[in-house]
Amino acid sequence: MNHGAAIVLFHMDMRKLLPLFLAWFVITGVLLVLGYMLLITGSAFGVSVPHLAWKRRPAIRRARRGITEVARQRVPNAEVVCFQGASAISPWHLGFCIRTGTDEDRDLLRRDPQIHQEFRNALVRAGYPMNAVLVVPFGIESQETVDRDYGGSWDKRTETP
Repeated sequence: MNHGAAIVLFHMDMRKLLPLFLAWFVITGVLLVLGYMLLITGSAFGVSVPHLAWKRRPAIRRARRGITEVARQRVPNAEVVCFQGASAISPWHLGFCIRTGTDEDRDLLRRDPQIHQEFRNALVRAGYPMNAVLVVPFGIESQETVDRDYGGSWDKRTETP
């Protein structure tokens, strides 16, 4: 068998296939660029794009600061904890827990008829997506209750509805 002839045939076939390979790479590249442009355009109109969710983090931090300010107007030692859950998938997967030291402070916040609206206003001012602001939950709990009912564990408290 003449090995030189096989190598020549291989090179001839590659020269014929080269335009097909180039066309495949160009088409794939164009499709990837178009897909990325669609993702960017969709995110501009409120469509959730998981890999672009990092853009929500500054809004969540600003919202947490705003919610803390609102809570501390009534209870100076209130703390705010954010539960982001799957907010990278959807902005609806976000929640806040306002923590107070005593049951009395907790009840003061819970009885305030305007507090939840002020928390939502803080979300809006922070730039959080409007379509999610109305469904973000705000829990209000005291350290006294957590100590008494959950053995001091906030993790156990957040596991129960």
